[in-house]
Amino acid sequence: MHKSSQLLTLHKLRPKACRAGAWLTLCLAVLVFAAAPRHAGAAPAPEAQALGWDLPLQRLDDPAGRLTPQEVLASTAAAPAPDAWQALHQPLNAGYLRRVVWLKFVVPPAAKAGDPAWLLALPTYLDSVLLYQRDAATGAWTAQHSGDHVPARDKAPVRQHLFRLVPGEVALVRLHTSSAVQFRGTVFPSTEALGAALAEEEGVLGLYFGAMVALLLGIWAATAVFRTRSLYSLAALVTASVLHVLNVRGYLSLVVPAAWTVWASHAVGIGAFAIAAVLAWQIREQLTRGTPYRTAHRVLTGLAVMNLLGTVSAPLGFYPDVAWLNLLSLVVGDVIAVALCLKAIRQRERTVPHALLLCAYGTHLLGGVPTSAVMTGLVQLRMDVSSLWQFQALVFTVLIASAVFIGMVLRYRQAQQSKDRAIALLAESEHVLEDRIEQRTQELFEAQQSLKTALESERELREEQRQFFHMISHEFRTPLAVVDSAAAQQQTFPTPDLQAQIDRAHQIRRACRRLTSLVDSCLISERLDSVGFTLQAAPANVAALLEHAAQLVHWSPRHRLHLFTESAPLEWVCDQALVRIALSNLVDNAVKYAREGEIFIAARKNDAHMLEISVADEGSGMSLEVMGRIFAQFERGDRTDQTRGFGLGLWVARRVARLHGGDITVESQLDQGACFTLTLAPQRMLRANS
Repeated sequence: MHKSSQLLTLHKLRPKACRAGAWLTLCLAVLVFAAAPRHAGAAPAPEAQALGWDLPLQRLDDPAGRLTPQEVLASTAAAPAPDAWQALHQPLNAGYLRRVVWLKFVVPPAAKAGDPAWLLALPTYLDSVLLYQRDAATGAWTAQHSGDHVPARDKAPVRQHLFRLVPGEVALVRLHTSSAVQFRGTVFPSTEALGAALAEEEGVLGLYFGAMVALLLGIWAATAVFRTRSLYSLAALVTASVLHVLNVRGYLSLVVPAAWTVWASHAVGIGAFAIAAVLAWQIREQLTRGTPYRTAHRVLTGLAVMNLLGTVSAPLGFYPDVAWLNLLSLVVGDVIAVALCLKAIRQRERTVPHALLLCAYGTHLLGGVPTSAVMTGLVQLRMDVSSLWQFQALVFTVLIASAVFIGMVLRYRQAQQSKDRAIALLAESEHVLEDRIEQRTQELFEAQQSLKTALESERELREEQRQFFHMISHEFRTPLAVVDSAAAQQQTFPTPDLQAQIDRAHQIRRACRRLTSLVDSCLISERLDSVGFTLQAAPANVAALLEHAAQLVHWSPRHRLHLFTESAPLEWVCDQALVRIALSNLVDNAVKYAREGEIFIAARKNDAHMLEISVADEGSGMSLEVMGRIFAQFERGDRTDQTRGFGLGLWVARRVARLHGGDITVESQLDQGACFTLTLAPQRMLRANS
């Protein structure tokens, strides 16, 4: 009969469709949990009846576990005995027991003759569930097997405990499990009603697991990217929760090999302790790591270690004795988390993340307390407590994930602000360092420049000394030779010819004037370089200045003077001594370097209200290259017909002009003479008392 029932079940319920609906939980990846999960017994279809609520249910304890169905029924006569049947007005919820429990109920009559009835029962993690009914033909008891210890090939191909019932007959259910002793059964009068209930439940669970898997994938993706301890603990917690719900809902028993069937039962206890351990770790990482709450940190560490050790209780066979520790640790962890969140909110520490954490742990605590009470048999609820637990697990996961990610965003913003401040301080430090480096570099540069200037000055001084001695050896020797020659001629060949004596006197005076000009140029160079040098400005007669310079032309027998002073002002405020030296140098150059011919000296007040004095000759002129360097110190142009050496005349003249706010310019072409133009701005006269 058992084999026939299985074959009929396989045919009627289309097991492939049932399994497809069951494994829909692993394929859906939806982001919205449309409805709270609920068991068929919590809101059964109108034709379905729940054991204990709708159908009378009786319980009998079998401490020795040796009673047979016939002996169980025979105990009805011994009602006052301790092992007598006990009437139940709700589904069985006896807590953690080690003894066998029998349940008895009468199957309702069939709506149609010949239609089978079905019993669909939860929870799925019961170790062994046997349903007995008498064979109508032989009167013998036939058994149908289900439970975690039964291989998938020997039971109905659905995750719940499914049994075929004979309508109108007594049914006995034998329960034995190391988990909490619970039994919530629903009797369906037809195969169609059973199929509709299974499809509805698998669809709702598909939405639930789709949302959980999508959330889990998102958390693991964020963990792989950010790799923070809080994300690792959250990912481990959500992973353990999803696996535990899958196991509690019986999906593991559908795929586990026959040799590993018993481990599907052990996995329930292992998963319960694993979730408690990971929760304690997650609370510790989220709320106590790096904080002064050392006591809470140690307590959470102890809870994690205790629950890790508790995972071995299921395979070692003492899980029922320590299951209460698992439930208690969940409540203690939630209480610690709620207290820490409240304290953090009062201290205004990351208010939004801690508010979400408070909601998460508060929800977990409110959902965990009734779950623990039901699991231990203290409270009876009509709804499926597993559905309540898995719904609050989804809400808890969403809240925790939101708190973690918001906390990461806040920490990222704080890190960005700290980074910006650090960058600003670094930039300021770099700026200060750059300023110091620039200052030190400038000091080194100035020292280098000072040293370079000193070396250049020393080099220039030596060069000037060398050129000065060259100049003395040539420039001073020529006028002295003229003076000596004229005096020797006068002494050797005295003559009463007055004109000859006048010419020799002119030669002597011109040579002395030349010496005077050289001496003035040498001395004025030192005067102009002195620190306290100032112009001695006073009104000077312009015509007298020009006449003084023009005497050099009068004394030269090779040149003829043309002096133009009609457009010149009568007086000009200037340093008369310096201007006289500058003009003498210009005229002396014209007399010395120009060919025989005319020399033109003119003065006027130009459009810029400056005194403009021009000295032009009819000499050989000069090139543009020579005009560019003719005003340098000790520069004498490209005169290859003269003794080598450098002059001071034009250099001193330009310095004098620029000290007066003017300048000297030259216009010349080869073989067409040269014209030097001296411009002087009017100066402010010094006060009499200064």
